[in-house]
Amino acid sequence: MKNRIFKCFVSLLMIFFVFQLFSVLHAQEQKLTHHMTPEELLRKDEIGKDFYPTDPPEGNVRQTAEFERMESVLIRYPFGIPMALIVEMTEDCQVTTIVSGQSQENSVRNQYSAAGINLDNCDFIHAPTDSYWTRDYGPWYVVDGNYDVGIVNFPYNRPRPNDDDIPIAVANYLGIELYGMDLISTGGNYMTDGMGISASTELIREENSSLSHDDVDNLVESYLGIHTYHVLPDPLGEYIKHIDCWGKFLDVDKVLIGEVPVTDYRYDDFEYVANYFAEQTSSYGVPYQVFRVFTPDTYPETPYTNSLILNEKVLVPITGSQYDDDALAVYEEAMPGYEIIGVDDEGYGWANTDALHCRTRGMADRDMLYIKHIPLLGEVPQENEFEIIASIIPYSSEDLYTDSLLVYYKINSGTYTSLIMSPFMENSYKAAIPQQDVGSEISYFIHAADYSGRSEEHPFIGSPDPHVFTVVDPLNPDVTVSPDSLILTVKIGIPTDLSGDLLCDTMFIETDVNTHQVFICVDEDLVQIENNNITGLTTTLGNNYPNPFSSETQINFSLEKSSYVIIEVFDIKGQKVCNLIDESLSSGDYFVKWNAKDKSEKNVPAGMYFVKMKAGEFSACKKMILMK
Repeated sequence: MKNRIFKCFVSLLMIFFVFQLFSVLHAQEQKLTHHMTPEELLRKDEIGKDFYPTDPPEGNVRQTAEFERMESVLIRYPFGIPMALIVEMTEDCQVTTIVSGQSQENSVRNQYSAAGINLDNCDFIHAPTDSYWTRDYGPWYVVDGNYDVGIVNFPYNRPRPNDDDIPIAVANYLGIELYGMDLISTGGNYMTDGMGISASTELIREENSSLSHDDVDNLVESYLGIHTYHVLPDPLGEYIKHIDCWGKFLDVDKVLIGEVPVTDYRYDDFEYVANYFAEQTSSYGVPYQVFRVFTPDTYPETPYTNSLILNEKVLVPITGSQYDDDALAVYEEAMPGYEIIGVDDEGYGWANTDALHCRTRGMADRDMLYIKHIPLLGEVPQENEFEIIASIIPYSSEDLYTDSLLVYYKINSGTYTSLIMSPFMENSYKAAIPQQDVGSEISYFIHAADYSGRSEEHPFIGSPDPHVFTVVDPLNPDVTVSPDSLILTVKIGIPTDLSGDLLCDTMFIETDVNTHQVFICVDEDLVQIENNNITGLTTTLGNNYPNPFSSETQINFSLEKSSYVIIEVFDIKGQKVCNLIDESLSSGDYFVKWNAKDKSEKNVPAGMYFVKMKAGEFSACKKMILMK
């Protein structure tokens, strides 16, 4: 009897201590904030203490963007988001919930069922956590040179060891590779375009003060494939210094930046970052389209850039502010075709420095159908045809439906016409939009499908927001002038008619400005000059190879005789990028390589470029496409 009483007493005592321990841990959790607590500030030296770095991924690495296909959203229980948001997300994809164990999982399942959520769209990872800011400590997804998706881990910039280990838990759960990048960071202070350009505030340098700027750039290039890293001052003037509090990539060439009243002391700082992006070149080779959303420092707060792009939906935090409707309208203007959904906090407390983006983390579709394409945008010189080239890569390793590889295009306000894309290089396909009149506006998008059941378009939303370019006057045709004794004068610019200058009684030239064909008429016999070179002469500018290219291309050329040679690279706006050759060369065959860098040896963005060669009286120009 005494033994029973003793055992009961011990059991009750253990229950009491467990309850007390739970209460203490729960109280500690409640004290955690988005910034470091006073206690955590005393433990800053613990950040990255047990971090395990690894070698970077092999081959050309690509980090996925938030606006690409997602298979799930990572959240944590106890929740930091309203149930209505979870319901909305499960309608579009999986929701992966981090729970401490089976007991918590059972509790969450019951809550999901009560909310009407289909549990088939839910899965769970058992792991301890310190907080619900999955954006900040969650995994970053990369694709290696074999098109295998993995996770990059990094030291989380908080002394919260359980949170810091979540990328490891996710990689183990998914059974994918884990890479350790020894760079203190946080997901809220990082955005990327999926094509090698990323941005953060200067917090990335402050928290890695032992690393030089080059060290940081080398790390993100090796582990994430980032060739251009924009590091900006924080205009918000708050403790958190996270870029998602005031900026967001909406697409490869679109960025959303907050805006404050002229009377706000931070006005100049916000205008600086907005103007900065407006002057930068996106991975499409054109300047960013900068959209502004009004985010004054008011109550209720206005955390509109702290949104989540989830496939074809955009979930935007709203607070009941008078500016909510205007913010949703900006998203609708910037992202036509997407479903823009305002999300109330339901008591969870959205703030300018902490809203729904901070508390969710999109999980990239590991079997996505990836379309890589540098679009024709802006003003494009008239050509016989407009080549549309894309790499189409099913990460699932399933075959493509070859008859699904299409370019849809329309002229002005007409209807869409489809073109079949043909293979021409490994994983690359092309189609040609036929020549159109100067002044025509051409809209187009690419479609592809594979045997995994996936169907994608480029741009991601397809026809509601296609790529658009306007046809402008053609580039002057390049004419080879050799030998010296044959002097030809070519008139360009007379519409449609063939015209030329009579040089002697028996010889004159004619040109067709629409087809860029040049003819010589000798004693009434018409001879066409092919490929900008007269048959038998050897001064030529050949095509570059490979084209398109990702990092380096070789440009071949020949000289009939000794000449002073200038070979230059220009961007699509006609601005000179660099000189490749500027010297005298003897006759012969040559080649020169371009490593996709400008005259300052900085990487240039993807896009269309032109190589121009001058050698004596000879002049020629060729088109090159850089795809990163």
